[in-house]
Amino acid sequence: MHWRNFFINSALVVMFGLLVGFGMTFNSSSSWFVSEFALMLLLLLVLPLLWPIRGHLRFRPNHTTMIAERPTTRHLTLTQGRWLPNLFLLDATKTSTWHLLAGQRTAKVTLQLPRGVYDQLPFTVTVTDFFGWFRKTLPLQLTTPITVGPVRQPETAAKIAMDFSQKMAAADAGLPSDRIKNFREYFPGDNIQQIAWKISAHADSLIVHDDEYEGQTAWTLLLVVTPSLPLESALSLFASLLDTGIFSGDGLLLDQRLTWITRGQQDALLAGFHSEGVADPATLSDSASPQHHRAYLVLATDSVTAKPFLQALSPAATALISLSGGGVHA
Repeated sequence: MHWRNFFINSALVVMFGLLVGFGMTFNSSSSWFVSEFALMLLLLLVLPLLWPIRGHLRFRPNHTTMIAERPTTRHLTLTQGRWLPNLFLLDATKTSTWHLLAGQRTAKVTLQLPRGVYDQLPFTVTVTDFFGWFRKTLPLQLTTPITVGPVRQPETAAKIAMDFSQKMAAADAGLPSDRIKNFREYFPGDNIQQIAWKISAHADSLIVHDDEYEGQTAWTLLLVVTPSLPLESALSLFASLLDTGIFSGDGLLLDQRLTWITRGQQDALLAGFHSEGVADPATLSDSASPQHHRAYLVLATDSVTAKPFLQALSPAATALISLSGGGVHA
């Protein structure tokens, strides 16, 4: 509390004391009315602190997703207790304070948080009366949790995406092609563009070629979570690669479970991810079905660890990125 407020509040305390003493000294109906009025005013100052005494004070963030370790501004709006006269928000280091006056109920706060899901932020909220005589300190609780996704590695992801795209282009990977499967007689309703006119002329009947369409390969990002994997850096690269948009399918995380990570929602889905159990290559047996037209870019600790998982994906096309030692090796 500033010295100016201290002197003002001290003067008010003395004034209230004199008013109470006034009633006791003269002991009349008028003097006691003045004293009781002063006491009632004092009680009214305390009342604003009674409602949030059980921690019902909550704030609503304007955005509920973030990226870890990236300073981000959020607007936190008080959802209950709007009638409270004074609020002070103090961060964990006690270096920054936001003072919300009566009628002002939105604080502009800069956050920088590790990956996770937060129902409570590292701030404290102090509620005071109009004069700052009485106060109550509460945690900063949120009506809607804030989800903080993994740290990003945009430069590394961009380099991998460029190298990967060049290799795909060089091998004509994922490009659609038409192959003639066989010939058959024309049926009403067939596309006339499929009529093989030269063959039809020799056969004295309309013959069409039955095309077999080779579907486009969908490259999917797969992260194999093992005890030796540096989880945070792996999730960081995983989310960064999904950001590049080079994958036509969603991402997959494999530990004891097989978790689908939808592109565009990786921050919300990865914020609270914690590995469970040991990854089993047998879990991938259904993912290698040829009719899926799917190929996999696999993120794993090293080639030795990845080998059984690559074998389980066969005959699907696979490419490996090794994360041994915290580094990236394609």
